[in-house]
Amino acid sequence: NPFAAWMAFRAARPTHVSFEAEMSQNVIAAQKAIQAAKGFVHFRGSSLDTVTSMVIPLGFAAAGITLLAKGIDNLSWGKNRKEGF
Repeated sequence: NPFAAWMAFRAARPTHVSFEAEMSQNVIAAQKAIQAAKGFVHFRGSSLDTVTSMVIPLGFAAAGITLLAKGIDNLSWGKNRKEGF
């Protein structure tokens, strides 16, 4: 009988902590490891972490500086001026 075999397996299995308690223990262990680390923690992960923490902000900064420089150039030379405003 498969049901009886399953019940015997469940009865013989040692009791363990719930999934939530086990996950909270894992989270606490990870937090302790991160707090003990020295230096820049967000650079220690995969290469995707570097993209997220460095490349994207640098790209936004470069785009902003480019737009700012173009706007100052247009203002100083009077380009794209609309008459009547």
